[in-house]
Amino acid sequence: MNAKQERERIFHNAAFTDNRRGTAVNGIYDLLHDSRTFYEGFIREHAPGARMLEFGCGASAMGSLFGATAEEVVGIDISDVAVRNATLLAQKNDLRATYHLMDAENLEFPDRSFDLICSAAILHHLDLRKAYSQIARTLKPGGHAIFMEPLAYNPLINLYRRMTPHLRTPDEHPLTVEDLRLAGDYFGSVEVRYYTFTTLLSLTVRRFPRLFTQSRDLLEDFDETLFRLAPWIRRYAWQVVIVLSKPNPA
Repeated sequence: MNAKQERERIFHNAAFTDNRRGTAVNGIYDLLHDSRTFYEGFIREHAPGARMLEFGCGASAMGSLFGATAEEVVGIDISDVAVRNATLLAQKNDLRATYHLMDAENLEFPDRSFDLICSAAILHHLDLRKAYSQIARTLKPGGHAIFMEPLAYNPLINLYRRMTPHLRTPDEHPLTVEDLRLAGDYFGSVEVRYYTFTTLLSLTVRRFPRLFTQSRDLLEDFDETLFRLAPWIRRYAWQVVIVLSKPNPA
């Protein structure tokens, strides 16, 4: 394990032990309604009968939701605490899921092993050339990979990041336009969906749950229209969902 991986392991072991990160970010992550809905819906559609690999075994992992419909769920994480917790949950709920301590940049699986690969907020912790290469190598030719990730350019989110450095590791890097384009070197099909721009304004009424939900939903619809009519604004979205297919391991 190299120095970067050890830093990530230590940080996430602590985070999974005391839930410090979950407590701090739950409010702002409530904004991610449309992106999460599409992400989970895609997995729900493609999981039945699939051999599925998920990067990350934390509280938001999909294995616990779809372990009963997929042929097999395999989860990996750099955190041994996350792997232990996920294994206990799978045993308790009798899921067809196994979890392994593993580096996503060096997957220990044969070529063309999985029909579906997914993760939420993991890619931006990785060396993307290594990660994309490993995903392309282990994805079956007709398979799909889907990832929900943060972008690097939104000024309000960047201010929040500067104010809360203790909530992230020094090695993570929100994705850039170049990072998204890089996926095209490894996959014949790259679809990027953009989410959460003006939706951030709904945080001003976060203390009023009903008003917050109504304003968030309206602003999400507005963002969808805005991104369609003014594509140059997409780079200022907070979140993207990336769907990859037609892997090209070479």
